[in-house]
Amino acid sequence: MNSIAAVRPFPIQVAPAATPQLSGTGQAASTVTQASTQVVLGQQLISMDSDIYSAKGTLQTMSSRYVWETPGVDKLSQYMTAAVQSGSTSARFQGLGAALMAQLAANGGATIAQSGLLVNDGAAPNQLILSLQQSGLREYASNSITFNLTTASGATVTLGLYSSEQGLAVDAQVQGGTLNAKELDGLAALASSFQSAINGLTQEPPSFQLGALVKLDPALFTGLQLDAQLVTSNGQPQTFELRLDDQTRSLKLQGPSGEVKMSFDTQGGELLGSQAMRQAALANYLNQFDAAQQRGHGDKQLMGLFKGAFSQLNSVDDNHTRLANSAMALNKNSRLLLSGLADFNASISQPTKQPNPLKPEEADGFSYQVSQSTRISTDPNLRVEQQQQATLRAAWHEGLNPGMDLQLTRDNESQNYRYHEVNDQSNSTTRLGWRKAVMTDASVSQQATQKERVRTYQKGIELSDVDNNTSSSKDRDLLGVLDTLLRQDREAQRIGVQSTLERQVADLSRLWLLQSTSALIEN
Repeated sequence: MNSIAAVRPFPIQVAPAATPQLSGTGQAASTVTQASTQVVLGQQLISMDSDIYSAKGTLQTMSSRYVWETPGVDKLSQYMTAAVQSGSTSARFQGLGAALMAQLAANGGATIAQSGLLVNDGAAPNQLILSLQQSGLREYASNSITFNLTTASGATVTLGLYSSEQGLAVDAQVQGGTLNAKELDGLAALASSFQSAINGLTQEPPSFQLGALVKLDPALFTGLQLDAQLVTSNGQPQTFELRLDDQTRSLKLQGPSGEVKMSFDTQGGELLGSQAMRQAALANYLNQFDAAQQRGHGDKQLMGLFKGAFSQLNSVDDNHTRLANSAMALNKNSRLLLSGLADFNASISQPTKQPNPLKPEEADGFSYQVSQSTRISTDPNLRVEQQQQATLRAAWHEGLNPGMDLQLTRDNESQNYRYHEVNDQSNSTTRLGWRKAVMTDASVSQQATQKERVRTYQKGIELSDVDNNTSSSKDRDLLGVLDTLLRQDREAQRIGVQSTLERQVADLSRLWLLQSTSALIEN
């Protein structure tokens, strides 16, 4: 920890109610949101005699001042001087991540450590105690965001933002090596996306704005980790984890409204299909997600997060380099009846609630899991099997009078409602096989089962208990269909006509992609 040294004062007159702005070059404005106060950068202490707000937005009227860890008048310190006085985490971190990353790149990767510690008494703080308190800003922060980036050369870039009622801290460093000019330029180019991700996570409700963070240049960067530990405005915890490398990627968000979780496995790109195939499969999955949310009365905003994460993490493969032999006809044809997406396992769930004090066993909830897994074997002949499956479990109470909010109490007069329970399952399995490089099997099995139980009560008396169940399954032999498409494609190539194979396959993909209802499994 750097000691605090006195330097020549650099006074900045503060305009009331000003908001810090960051230009495209990372230049921070020198205004601070503190009326009638003179802020001096480069000195040990910044006096705050007038009213200030804590990180929780509480008004502090006592005489306060900020002690800065590192003296100086650089852009980042000026930015932090303004940000530390903001009353919310989103306002404190607004623009700060981009400024930190940009300064690390501009400084050639030199270590950065800066903090503003709120001191309430008028005495000069003891240096040892001060150092411990500055360390505590990071170790015991109420809100923190950390970022780790692994370079192709093996170095690790680490950044951290930390906020609490006691102050604001940042740090950045490069470990295990140094950054070359291209890596520094690449790091600077990520600053905007890093800030967008921070903005999305700290807003309420949160959103995923991952941008270029999920589309790293593999020639420069091979792995990424982004973690957030936050506290919402009503005091509830919210955590976020993002992991990316050349083989797997995962994301997890836990917050007051529920949990979003997913992981992907590209198997080195061997499963990835054409852009048209991937777009068709992605659109089909997003439709399945919407249908699950509507059927199970799930949280629309949380499902929006789920869809956004699924789309953005799949976009990682948009420019994925295929395997060296992936252009061979055998490999190309083996992917035609697959989704074209990386294998994944994803889930979304909401906290369980018990709104009926007379029947606590009637719990409301929403849980949806969806996955894709692919097995490839070559002993003795090539075989590929891809399974897609989904499960929906949900329950909710619905008032008998749609014009009135349902308010259940221990009074039987309030017990007028329907209680819905849903348990749905669907799956689709594609099987492909070859013998001596000739395709001998191209079959698909689709199945969907929907179960709903509805119990109706009036003044606490059960009027009905009804099961609404549907089920459908379909087995298809698509070898003839695929053979026709491939024959037409060969003929198009022979006469010099543009191939329509990928578009035709995408149009027919409903026959082998996951379908959640009986009506969508075409006969």
